Amino acid sequence: MNPYATFLVGASILLLLLLYVGTAVHKTKRFTGTLLIALAAFASLYTVNALGLKLGIDLQGGSEFIVKLEPGKNADGTARAVTPSDVQQAIAILEKRLTKGEKDLALQPEGVDRVVIQMPGISPEEVKDVRDKIQQVAHLEFRRVHPEGRSKLEQIKARGGIKEPGWAEMAYREPETAKDGTVLATSELVRDMPDLEGDIVANAFRVFDAEGNKVVLKLNSEGAKRFDELAAVHYRKQMAIIVDGQIHSAPSLNAQQYGGTAEISGGSKGFSEKEADTLATLLNNPLRNPMKILSESSVSSAYGQTSIDQGKWVGIAALLITTGFMLFIYRLAGIVAIIGLLINMAILFGAMSLFGFTLTMPGIAGLVLTIGMAVDANVLIYERLREEMEAGKTLAAALDAAYEKAFSAIADSNITTLISALILFVISGGLVKGFAITLMIGLISSMIGALIVTRVIFIWVVDKNLLHKITTTKLIPDKVFDILSASPRFIIASLVVTAISFATLGYKGQASLGIDFRGGGRVDVVLAPGKDIPDGEFDALIKPLKQPGGKDIGTHYIQRKSDPATGATNISIRCEEASGPVIDGAINAKWKEGTVAGTSVATVGSMIGSEAAKTSLVAMVIALIAIFGYLMMRYEFSFALGAIVALAHDVLMVPGLCVLFGQELNLIHVGALLTIAGYSINDTIVVFDRIRETIQRGGGGTMREMMNEAICKTLSRTLLTGPTALAPMIVLLFLGNPAMLEFAMPITIGVLLGTYSSIFIASPLVLWYAKKTGTSLKRQVLDAQVEQMKAQQAIAAAAATGGKI
Repeated sequence: MNPYATFLVGASILLLLLLYVGTAVHKTKRFTGTLLIALAAFASLYTVNALGLKLGIDLQGGSEFIVKLEPGKNADGTARAVTPSDVQQAIAILEKRLTKGEKDLALQPEGVDRVVIQMPGISPEEVKDVRDKIQQVAHLEFRRVHPEGRSKLEQIKARGGIKEPGWAEMAYREPETAKDGTVLATSELVRDMPDLEGDIVANAFRVFDAEGNKVVLKLNSEGAKRFDELAAVHYRKQMAIIVDGQIHSAPSLNAQQYGGTAEISGGSKGFSEKEADTLATLLNNPLRNPMKILSESSVSSAYGQTSIDQGKWVGIAALLITTGFMLFIYRLAGIVAIIGLLINMAILFGAMSLFGFTLTMPGIAGLVLTIGMAVDANVLIYERLREEMEAGKTLAAALDAAYEKAFSAIADSNITTLISALILFVISGGLVKGFAITLMIGLISSMIGALIVTRVIFIWVVDKNLLHKITTTKLIPDKVFDILSASPRFIIASLVVTAISFATLGYKGQASLGIDFRGGGRVDVVLAPGKDIPDGEFDALIKPLKQPGGKDIGTHYIQRKSDPATGATNISIRCEEASGPVIDGAINAKWKEGTVAGTSVATVGSMIGSEAAKTSLVAMVIALIAIFGYLMMRYEFSFALGAIVALAHDVLMVPGLCVLFGQELNLIHVGALLTIAGYSINDTIVVFDRIRETIQRGGGGTMREMMNEAICKTLSRTLLTGPTALAPMIVLLFLGNPAMLEFAMPITIGVLLGTYSSIFIASPLVLWYAKKTGTSLKRQVLDAQVEQMKAQQAIAAAAATGGKI
């Protein structure tokens, strides 16, 4: 796509958005809003059509590299055998080298010294770049150049190559040439041992100046000290900068103090931008062990075409079910909500296409949460609209009040989820990034769909007198139930279920983890030339099999591989380690003649490396702390405490219940748990926002009575959004294949728990904490309201006086 056109369209959308937000005139708002929606929708659809949507390795397939770690070297130069920690270090480094935020990547140990790397849809040009990044160790060294330089090297060559003690010849990456192209040198005489190693480098990055692209090295404190000591002693002498045994440059030490910074230039030819970026990436992530690529092949999706097809149908089913619910409850207003949802989805996919983000299986979980929150926002607005119209307001006045009153709940729930998504994206590894990216873009697009698209349509309807009244179906009568009085029984029930959940995990131990977490086996099937076996036949053969001892064969995934050189198609079956030999024997027994040329069984490690899992866990903890901080700022401590406890209740209970119902925890469950966390906090904030509003409105009554009233006011919204999110998941529970079933069960349990905990866990905890500490919630909420009004008045006064408060 033309970058200038992209910039122009983006700037136009931003300008229209500012105009729309900044005006209160209906005619101007209607005109700018319509242009904004049309331009955003058209640009999104055009982008998706022009660039397509990138799918992850788990959904689309791509390229597979099987690499072997070679023995490293000890400090004394002796060989060091490959250890499991070396394999994990290689996986962590390769993920950093090959992942650029938007790229999806699957890395898995195989045997004792191999790593399987799978990347989605990379071009032939990218394949070469990937090969280089995989095989380059990036061993950085600094060595002094001989004081007599090239003349000494010529003398050594003249006397038949007799070596100078303590010195060794080393070649340049690119020959050093003069401006006229004359070759000045192809090598230098340097110290035979490094003066400094690459471990002194804290950071490396590309810069561009008058001399071209360079790689800047920021040294750590110890490295900066040692480098300056060398520079002081060898002032005005050359220092060779060597990467993987090749000299990149040999500049003179023209200063005695460098302040912890060094530079690598590309020699006489210089670096291209790509070369400098690649070198900086490699130097930031050096490998301890050299790597050798054993094989390359193209692979099908990790979860099979059946899962992808079912995912598409579930998406269509979710949209149809949502449409049905909205039409049944809100009639004409439901059509407006569906239009907003469709434009929301168009913007989401358009943004992902434009920025080259990859949609993965965890990303689909983010998509499910995005749709749920988009529907929830519309339901919040429409429930407010119904209340305002029942109070006797005109449609125009009711719409203004509905959008104004629903805004705080929509904004708070989206901002808290956005905070967690942003932290997960910045801190976590590739495992969670797909979820975080989809969710971040989806939250922004859902806000546009709910607050701008539907609002503009209603402005048209009101201004043109096309509609004077909106009829809705009331699911819950306007009655206050004493819900909080039953909360002790529900809290006791939650504690019992939580104990059962934890006990299940403790009892099953490692057996509760699936092959994505604890590793397993892999059966590779080499098909005879011209032969093929459909995935369905493999499934039919494998499912009835039993492991030694009578245990079920367990989870298995089928991937197809094609060799680019020969075009031959082979089958790879990922399974339980104990199931590998059983599956191998069954395949050979059924297709040993003519169809299968050969099989092999290998042990593979977890898809989720220890460092990636640790990083993702840290990211989740930081996200929880950030959410708590935001809720403290927007609400009070008791509300923030109730929300976090309810969130922990939901997320911690789901894994145990899934295992109790016969599942093993795999990669898909990670995306599902993140979805549950987002849904839970969203549901809780909606209830809390209504409690706060009820307190601010006053009207007498005890705190318990006001909280009961607020909770009952949100029940209609709960009964609408819950089934909308659950319906497609329940379909998958009964009709989905194993991969989609793993996705559907935790989300089904999580949505039920999230709805339950916001009413029966979070709200009672707020009331309990206030009583326990003697806190007056009413006084806190009203004081916060007064402070907010003072701040708004101060801002208005500043604006009126030209910025002086």
